[in-house]
Amino acid sequence: MTQSVAEVARAAMTSYEALESFTATEIITAGSIRVEARVRYRKPGMITVEYRHYEDPLTAFEERYAGGAEFIAAELTGMQFVHDGHVTWIYDAKNNVVIRKPSQILYSPLRGASAIAEIGFLHDLTRDFLLRDGGAETIHGRSALLLEMKPKVRQRSLLLKEEIFPMKKVTVALDQETFFPLRIVFHPVESSVLFYLVGPSTPITIEYKDLLFDKVDEARFAFTPTEGTRVFTEATLTQEAFAEKVSFDVPLQALREQTGYELYGDRVTLTLCEENDRAYAYLTLVPPGDAKSNRGSRALSLRVGNYLSLNMNRRRSLLAEQGEPVALGEVDAKLLDRGRLLKEDLPTGDLPEGMERSIIEIGWEQDGVYWFLLGEDLEKEALIDAAKTLAHPPAEGPIKGETP
Repeated sequence: MTQSVAEVARAAMTSYEALESFTATEIITAGSIRVEARVRYRKPGMITVEYRHYEDPLTAFEERYAGGAEFIAAELTGMQFVHDGHVTWIYDAKNNVVIRKPSQILYSPLRGASAIAEIGFLHDLTRDFLLRDGGAETIHGRSALLLEMKPKVRQRSLLLKEEIFPMKKVTVALDQETFFPLRIVFHPVESSVLFYLVGPSTPITIEYKDLLFDKVDEARFAFTPTEGTRVFTEATLTQEAFAEKVSFDVPLQALREQTGYELYGDRVTLTLCEENDRAYAYLTLVPPGDAKSNRGSRALSLRVGNYLSLNMNRRRSLLAEQGEPVALGEVDAKLLDRGRLLKEDLPTGDLPEGMERSIIEIGWEQDGVYWFLLGEDLEKEALIDAAKTLAHPPAEGPIKGETP
C-alpha cells in the first residue's frame, strides 16, 4: 500500500460523504447462507432490493418446524422491495399483491444486523476502529486496498443511544479508485445474535460487484401500485382497534375465560386490504402471568384471516398433506405434530438436549375464515380445547375480541 493507512481511511470517509447513490449486485455468504441481490441505494436511507438467489437454512428450519417464516426462499426471489426511507413496499408479482410495512424490512438472512446496502460504517471509520494495512488484492476484476479493523471499544454508552460493535475483527477491501467497500469480512463476537447464527469460526462476507455510481433517480424509491393490484397495509394494533378493523370475530375474551390464555402485550399484527375487506392477523397468546411481562416458553400463536397469506397458505397445504383429522364440534380440522417432523428428519430420531419442546398446530376453515393455532409446550388436548373455544365461543361472550 503506497498510501498510509490513515490516508486510505480518510479517503474512504471522504468518498462516502460525497456518495449520493449507487447500484450494485450484493452477495452475502456465511457458512451455508448465500444470498445474491441487485440493490439500489440513495441517501438518506432509501433502498430497493431484488433477490436473485436466497439460501438460508434457518428460514427453512423455521418454516418446517414452527411455520414461522413469513416468506420462504422461493417467494423472496420473486419479490421487489422498495424502502422509501420511512416504509417498505413489498411487491409480489406472482400474486399481484403489495404489502406496505412500517419501517425498513428487507429480510436479510443476517438477523439483527442491517446488511443490505449498508456501508454507513465508513462515516466514522477512524473514530470507531483501530486500523492497519492488510495489503492489496484484486476483487471482481478491480484493484483493492485492504484495511484490517478492530473496534476501539465493544460498547459505547451515550446519553440518548447505545452503540454496540458485534464483531471481533473486520477486513474491508476498498476499491483503489473509488474507495467503495468491495468486500467486508468479519467474525461476530459471542454476545452477538450473528454468533449463534453462524458459529464461532465462520466468517460473514459481504461483497459488491457490477457497481454503478450514476445518480439513482429518487422516483425509483417511490412505489405506486398499478390498477388491479391488491394492496395490504400492515400495522400493530391494540385489541380494541383490531376488533374495529376486521369483519370476522376472534373471541379473545371467551378464550381467556375458558383456557386462561390472553393476548400478549395487548398487541395484534394486522395486515389489511380495506378496499376488498380482506385481512389476516397474527396474535401471541400467553398464560395470565405472562401477558404483560416477558413471554414464557408456553404460548399459543394464532394466525387468522379471511385471506390466505403466503405463510397461511403453506400451513394449509402442510396440514392437508400430513395432518390428522380432528373434530371441533361440527367443524373439521387438521392437527400436525411439528415436533415429530423434526424427530423424523434427524438421523438418529433423537432431539438434541434443550430442543425437546412440544410444537403442535391445528388448522381449520370456518365461514370463509382460516384459523391456524400453534401451541408451544402445550399438551395436545389443551390445544384442541383452545381451538374448540375459538370455533365455538359461548353465545353470551363478546365478539371480535372486545373487552366488556
